[in-house]
Order: sequence, then C-alpha cells, then structure tokens
Amino acid sequence: MRKTTTITINEGRDKGKTYKITEWSCIQTDHWILRAVFGLGKVGVEIPPEVLQLGAAPIAYAIASQVNKLPSRLGVRLADELLQNVERVEERVTRSLVENDIEDISIRFRLRKEVLKLTFGFFDFAASQNSVPASGAPSSNQST
Repeated sequence: MRKTTTITINEGRDKGKTYKITEWSCIQTDHWILRAVFGLGKVGVEIPPEVLQLGAAPIAYAIASQVNKLPSRLGVRLADELLQNVERVEERVTRSLVENDIEDISIRFRLRKEVLKLTFGFFDFAASQNSVPASGAPSSNQST
C-alpha cells in the first residue's frame, strides 16, 4: 500500500485548506526519473552509473542538484507532475486538484517538497549528504 500524508495550511491565501498526498507508484517514479535523466543527458549532464544503482532517493538528489540545467519546458512538466498525486480534501469529498485550489506559490513549492519527501525519502537522504553519493543507501521515510 502506498504511503499518504495530509497537509493543512495554516497561513496565507490557502489558510484552512487541506491537501492529501499519495506516494507515487513505482512506474510513475521510474518514468519521472527517466525523463529527468534523459533531459539532463541531452544537455551534457551525466548522472554517474554508481548513483543510478543506489535507488530513487540518490537519483532524485542528483537530479535536483542539476535541475537548473534542464530545458525549461521539461523542467516545468516535471515540476507539474509532482502535483499529480496531490488531492484537495474538502468537507465531504477528496478530489483531484484544479487550477484555483492552490492560490499561494509558496504552497505549490511546499506540496512539491512533500511529494519528493514521501515518494523518494528525498529530504532525509539529502540531509545526510554533502554531495552526490558514490555509495550507500538512502534513508527510509515512514511519513503517514
């Protein structure tokens, strides 16, 4: 079963709104990583083979360290995909996001961060690193 987390916003334009985030499926994670790695490869950035063997968190960390080199069109698509498994929780229904569900840009960034954290264990791994790792395994994230 995929992990989920719920975020309630306590400030700003989205104050009082609640969002449910569901961990990505294996295939969704794989395709996102592949598009990012191939996009970086097209601009001459190589993710070291030893990092590619370590799992999703180190790969996501390596991608994030080079994300500014992605073509903007691909970067925007990848950022938008981070919100695909975010739903708006309302009094009687939980539903897919629509454009006006997030009014504050900082909340979009926060929700993307939470998706990375839930799906990749990204911030647990990133906090333990000073640079892209050559070996080791990512920390596990048990957020619910």
